[in-house]
Amino acid sequence: MPSYPFNGEEVRRELPVGGYIPQSFIDYPGCIAAVIFTAGCNFRCPYCHNPELVEPSRFGSPDNPDFEEVFFSIARNRKLLDGVVVTGGEPTLHAALPDALHALKRLGLSIKLDTNGTRPEMIELLLQESLVDSVAMDIKAPFCSERYGEIAGVACPEELLSGIKRSCSLLLDSEVDAVFRCTALKGIHTPDAIEEMAEVVDNRLAVQRFRPGRTLGTVENGIFSDAEFRDLVHCASGTKRDFVRARM
Repeated sequence: MPSYPFNGEEVRRELPVGGYIPQSFIDYPGCIAAVIFTAGCNFRCPYCHNPELVEPSRFGSPDNPDFEEVFFSIARNRKLLDGVVVTGGEPTLHAALPDALHALKRLGLSIKLDTNGTRPEMIELLLQESLVDSVAMDIKAPFCSERYGEIAGVACPEELLSGIKRSCSLLLDSEVDAVFRCTALKGIHTPDAIEEMAEVVDNRLAVQRFRPGRTLGTVENGIFSDAEFRDLVHCASGTKRDFVRARM
């Protein structure tokens, strides 16, 4: 198993890096953070803005540093950073994730994880070992196999949905700063749908509007206007729930 030393310890360095930003002011609210993008995902969401991480054979895979190089870059700059964001792709697919986070934690940095929640066993391990301080989890749609699969771009049997719900419960029961995000698509995310999703996550749902761009697939007629999006959020949060608009 490849390894490298840090403070006299050996750390596995298998985490597949698909991209790296040395310093970001927007990816970890309230923090200056480095951002590590992991390669590979088990979903095929058409609105994904990182298609090269999901299907590099279609969109090209630029030359990226390995985790060792990224780690030492962060170590050199750690006095200029508050934290590290590990996003994707889907980071929890990779068995090397806990070792990578252990190494980053030893730099004295706060860790934020972005995930789709499909690997509750990994999330449970990270929580047990106190390897994450903040988690942003994407909720794609109401928890119906057909609806979820329509957004995720893959089959979503009940077993998978149960795992996602378990990830929600693990995060809600933890002491980490957890937010649950939904990217709203016109024709799919109605006020009733958002109400249903919010109920699963104890109303801690951040709704953001899809913005077109270079995406994995084509999203036709799915873009809310500003006014339509305001109406969507108002209708949902105007009843008994308190939603956060993450982005207009």
